[in-house]
Amino acid sequence: MARFKKTISCIIPTRDRRLMVREAIGSVLEQELPVDEIVVVDDGSRDNTAMDLRRLFPKVRLVQTVGLGPGPARNAGARASSGDILMFLDSDDCWLPHHSRLLAETLAGAGQVSYGVTATDDLVGGGGFLIPEHGRGPTGNCLPALSRWCFLVPSALAVERKLFEAVGGFGAEDFAEDWALFIRLAGRAPFAFAGGEPITRRRLHAGSLCARADPERIARGVSHLATLFAAQPGAEPADSARLAQLAAWTAANKKKWQTVQAWYTALRREGLL
Repeated sequence: MARFKKTISCIIPTRDRRLMVREAIGSVLEQELPVDEIVVVDDGSRDNTAMDLRRLFPKVRLVQTVGLGPGPARNAGARASSGDILMFLDSDDCWLPHHSRLLAETLAGAGQVSYGVTATDDLVGGGGFLIPEHGRGPTGNCLPALSRWCFLVPSALAVERKLFEAVGGFGAEDFAEDWALFIRLAGRAPFAFAGGEPITRRRLHAGSLCARADPERIARGVSHLATLFAAQPGAEPADSARLAQLAAWTAANKKKWQTVQAWYTALRREGLL
């Protein structure tokens, strides 16, 4: 890691997760490659999160916003940060100790975007699974893969600040703001995959945003993604058509499921993924 000279900022958005965000911050402080700063965006918490963090983590930079939502809250953290490299961590997730090192090493050797594997503990349905599936992720031009499914999460991403700012950061979408960002990034730059070893641990719980996503919101969101995808430089007609088909099926069958995971299972059953 001696050759990696760029500074790293970790950005953590949170709302009413006072105990979980402590664990998230703790996982960043235990990294083999220390990050240069941690920025927590308290997006309108009512559980004394800000007071708690000031007391327990005085060196963490705290930004307070009022109900912006996950995408704009992450953007607020990015604006308040100073690192050359941005890494993100949702407040109900944790980084494994080698997270920043593997992403930084991969980024140093390959360009502007790197990502790794997330191990999900499904506390709603039981069991667990990996993102990307089986721990095997695409590399290089990842735009075609993103027309099939969102194969990474923000908590497993590293991106050069200049590229993040060039694409406008996260959007204000009320569903799949992360997928939308990844599409815009992939339209500009290749992705580098950090290997099959999990670097992030994710908890899918009753309070997770994706566990509470309603079918109408999902249908609107996927329709937006299809339009966004088709507008990307280098988007192939077949890939655009694939995502448009997924959006059409989602809109026509939205009464058949209530969560993102149930939607995903239905898509797999229909052979659309």
